[in-house]
Amino acid sequence: MRETPSETPETRTVRIGQRALALILRLLARLALLLDSSSWWFRRRFGRLGPLLIVTYRGYGKQGRAALRGRVLEAKALKRSLPDDRRFTNFRRMLRRFNSREVPGADVRACIGSVEVTGHTDDEGYFELWLPVPELDASLSGTWQAAEVEVVGCPIRGFKKVSAPAEILIPGCSAELGIISDIDDTVIQSYVTRKLKLLWVLALGNPYTRLPFAGTSELFEALVAGPSGAAQNPVFYVSKSPWNLYDFLVHFMEQHHLPRGPLLLRDIGLHEQPTLDFKTDAVERVLETYPELAFVLIGDSGERDPDIYLSVAAKYPGRVRAIYIRDVGRAREESQLASMAARAKSLGSELIWVAHAGEALEHARKNGLAR
Repeated sequence: MRETPSETPETRTVRIGQRALALILRLLARLALLLDSSSWWFRRRFGRLGPLLIVTYRGYGKQGRAALRGRVLEAKALKRSLPDDRRFTNFRRMLRRFNSREVPGADVRACIGSVEVTGHTDDEGYFELWLPVPELDASLSGTWQAAEVEVVGCPIRGFKKVSAPAEILIPGCSAELGIISDIDDTVIQSYVTRKLKLLWVLALGNPYTRLPFAGTSELFEALVAGPSGAAQNPVFYVSKSPWNLYDFLVHFMEQHHLPRGPLLLRDIGLHEQPTLDFKTDAVERVLETYPELAFVLIGDSGERDPDIYLSVAAKYPGRVRAIYIRDVGRAREESQLASMAARAKSLGSELIWVAHAGEALEHARKNGLAR
């Protein structure tokens, strides 16, 4: 097991519990995959393919290369939530998100401009394609680049081609730093440390009833604008939430005026990475994609964000300008907080504990990170 010098008995207990939960989820996922594989075999042998749905996830990259992920499902598109939706409607919609019928072995093609690449969906219907992004006009960089994904083949009767738009973020030369933020209990009130309430609000809520933390939108907008006010800094959202919640989270961010950015979620199926390593790997992947940028990391104290972000700062010294941790009441001794702050400083960063997003915004402005 991977430990950090600042780990307490409480965080160690949480970590062990998370590992046990991850193991249970993977066992259940393997059982579900076995059932899905059997169902897919019978459908290929005796059935027909229904209407296909391509779910594209926001990609990111830079001129020369970019990653685009998505999933191919045999399903109807979910209708967007409405403010007056009842709890039963929310619950039924959430069940549909997790009761998707994935399409493995489908041939997919993605195009951006005149460039195209091909690939295949895996056993759970996911695909990941790397596109050789063509040189862009300087006036267009820093915006979302349009792409298109098409399913061009599938080994089952009744197949019909289907396509869907996709978008890829290519930060421009005006970008001064990147922002990486956790979602649950950092942006959206999720009650991660209270599992029963977490399940309750997840099952019965919608993007209108779920609430962001006060001041979060203002903080993010200021960081995206940078001290110049026109930086167009890229923002990335990292969460251990499953990809099944992608549409829900995108709608939530639109509803509450949070800056658009790629969402890096996890696959809770067979190919899931270890729970504790997923966020570290996702954050490091972003930093390695943009070696020219420094970053601000935002999280909460409910789980292991401080430890994860400090480990990233240690691996990339001088690249993490600030770490903002929203305090959700997980008590840590004053000596430990001081030790973590000193460690961050030795790595060329600052670790700031905040009760409100406004405190992080004040620090960012004083230190030349936001307008």
